[in-house]
Amino acid sequence: MPYLGRELTSGNYLKLDDITSQFDGSKVTFQLKSGGNDFFPGSSFSLLVSVAGVIQEADSAYQINNNEITFATAPGASDDAFIIVLGLALGIGVPGDGTVGLQHLQDSAKLGISTSNSNNTSTVSVGGGVTSLNFAGPGVTTAFVTNGIATVFVQGGGGSVGAAGTWASDSVGVATSKVVGVGTAQAVGTANSEGALQALGNIAITDGALLIDNDISSSINVPAGKNGLLIGTVNVAVGATIDVATGSVLVVV
Repeated sequence: MPYLGRELTSGNYLKLDDITSQFDGSKVTFQLKSGGNDFFPGSSFSLLVSVAGVIQEADSAYQINNNEITFATAPGASDDAFIIVLGLALGIGVPGDGTVGLQHLQDSAKLGISTSNSNNTSTVSVGGGVTSLNFAGPGVTTAFVTNGIATVFVQGGGGSVGAAGTWASDSVGVATSKVVGVGTAQAVGTANSEGALQALGNIAITDGALLIDNDISSSINVPAGKNGLLIGTVNVAVGATIDVATGSVLVVV
């Protein structure tokens, strides 16, 4: 017969195998099959069920559990029945391994890395060959996660948390080209600081001997309340000065 109505564009209608031979007036649960194979409709609303010429109300007159239909009232032993599947689920397919890239994801699904700008707002997406970050080594503190943002503390970042990139090492020990302050809030390179130790210029303690350069290329300031010591003779470079505050003493040995 010619088809009347809107033409099907997807899915398929089919009639399930007859279950009336199992009707005995007391049995309420029956297996659903199509062509002798178990059929899983997925929902009671995907079936059109007729018993004794009456269309049954989905989820009320019957319910679906996997490949079984359970009626609220047992069909009569002589009742006729049919079950029509209103449509079949279509598989959408699963992407193959290694075929989904960042360009297929929403921006909200991408991992952002917070850069170290002053406002802590700049972000870049992991990608382009970088698929993961591994924070390891001395100075790395366990990350703290808040609202989906992981913060990793790395000591030695400059400012108040250390001096990253300042120190170098070799077979002898460690070295730095910067001023070193010990027990002081800042290292300013002059006797003005309150550090227990500061070194500016060529100075070393070797085998108990204090060695200093006999050429002074930077200005020296001995502030009030401080005294200084030089081992001479010394040569003061052009443009460099030695200033001693009133009441302070600079001894040249």
